[in-house]
Amino acid sequence: MKDIGFVTSGDGAQLQCFQDYKAWLDEEIYLRFLDRVDLTAFKAIVVPDFSNQDLLRRHARQLNDYLAQGGFLIVFEPNRMDEWLDVVSVQWFSRETEDWKWWMRPGGRMEAYQPEPLHPMAKAIPLADMCWHFFGAFRFPEAATPILNLDNDEGCLMFDLPVDGGGRLIASTIDPHTHHGRRFMPATTRFLNGFYPWLKAEVQTRG
Repeated sequence: MKDIGFVTSGDGAQLQCFQDYKAWLDEEIYLRFLDRVDLTAFKAIVVPDFSNQDLLRRHARQLNDYLAQGGFLIVFEPNRMDEWLDVVSVQWFSRETEDWKWWMRPGGRMEAYQPEPLHPMAKAIPLADMCWHFFGAFRFPEAATPILNLDNDEGCLMFDLPVDGGGRLIASTIDPHTHHGRRFMPATTRFLNGFYPWLKAEVQTRG
């Protein structure tokens, strides 16, 4: 079995990310031809931010089946997974970053924090490397473990949810691949530099 499959819509930023992190990724999967791929051959599948919405909806059943059959699915927003993921309930709501230029201001911060006890991913990626901006937020699922929350727990920007049948979903409303692949917003590069080694170790440890 392969460790990690990386789904791409053909977007240049996504293609660049695959090249940059292929030391930790096993295969590039073209979303348009997802129905030709046996997703169960992968321990984890990553759907990067700004993937093609029409294609995600077209192949929604395959992604849902993968998760329901025990797969590990990691989805970055803005992919509006609440519209195509039905194996689990993902409740998204509209909420934008209060100050999109917070990082340009002395002492500025994005209104988010890593809840204690820290999720293992948060131990690998510090808060500063998870903050640039976000697109919407989630109502926090009761069975999930939070990774990144809005202040006052108004919403969750990233969570880790076990799924009936042994599956696992990490859902996020941040967009590291788009920024890294287009070479702006340095925090996104630091995020992915921590994320992919963590994910590789995670799937190998858990088998």
